[in-house]
Amino acid sequence: MSSTFSHQLAPFKLGIVTFGVLIAALVSGPAVVPAHATTGDRTVTMTLKCTGDSCDGSVFWYQGGLTGTPLGSASISGPADSTTKGTTTQPAAADTLTFSVGEPSVYGCGRGFIQYFTPGSAINFKATVPSTDNDGDAICRAAGSTFRIQS
Repeated sequence: MSSTFSHQLAPFKLGIVTFGVLIAALVSGPAVVPAHATTGDRTVTMTLKCTGDSCDGSVFWYQGGLTGTPLGSASISGPADSTTKGTTTQPAAADTLTFSVGEPSVYGCGRGFIQYFTPGSAINFKATVPSTDNDGDAICRAAGSTFRIQS
């Protein structure tokens, strides 16, 4: 009869051990941390230099390319003939970004880019407002304005 009793206790003991291991795993965290996770988020300096007219800049962060997961965004704007600085956060998991600079008063007076990079790595990108709009019809008053992002 004791053998039957011990068979009935085995699943119970296994349940306690399994529950204990689960609790230990939740408390202690993973044993191996992915390389990009150890780098953490980075602070990004945004520098917007507006020439001739007001301008604005923006950045959008993604993991897994443009069709991947959006991780965040930031924008900055400034008046004519000025330099405006700000900061934002580069998520540790980000591997793609889009960024642009433009003259808000004229449609098509801007420039945008897509950049792919290794998650957690430093970045240094710059966009410049062109002299004419995308069709070549209008003169961009903010021509030469720049937006630089770097971590």
